[in-house]
Amino acid sequence: MTFYTWFQLSIVCLLGAMSPGPSVVLIISNTISKNRINGIITSIGHGLGVTLYALFAILGLEFLIKTYYNVFIGFQILGSIFLILIGLNFLLNKKGNNIDEEVNDKIMLSNSFLQGFMIAFLNPKILVFFAALFSQFINVNANISERILLVLTPGIIDTIWYIFISISVTSFKIKNFIFDKKNILEKLMGLLLILVALTILLRMF
Repeated sequence: MTFYTWFQLSIVCLLGAMSPGPSVVLIISNTISKNRINGIITSIGHGLGVTLYALFAILGLEFLIKTYYNVFIGFQILGSIFLILIGLNFLLNKKGNNIDEEVNDKIMLSNSFLQGFMIAFLNPKILVFFAALFSQFINVNANISERILLVLTPGIIDTIWYIFISISVTSFKIKNFIFDKKNILEKLMGLLLILVALTILLRMF
């Protein structure tokens, strides 16, 4: 794979990561409702989920999705339910006192990573996207290093982009505004996630 081909692939992956959707809503929500570290951890979890889908696409899992369409539908339903649960969590979240802050921080980090991973992993559209994308870039005679590069590139770009979002959201210029409007923003993000999930379900039926 030439550098120019890799650069083209990277641009497409970046544009895909930058497109608005439930993932960016979750990243921003976790950053606002918790802190910057949780936003970064969510980004890493999301990047891992994207990397796995890139691996599945390379291995030809898109064939299974086309062959077993019910599996695809099942993942869409699970993904929508997961989005609704996250949205409800933000809507119903109430600030409370922490009995053990250190333990609570570890639980928050674990939950943030899991949420980031699951929102990517339960979105089969990502696999379809990679199946279409890689068909334009992969070579039948590609060696193992080229295949590894194809798998890692989208995951790394996705992680870096969402970490950038997390840092930007907590930058000095808007940090005070976000802190003052934290509860309102959490509710708006939760409502948006639920609306996105319901829209997906309505399109399916």
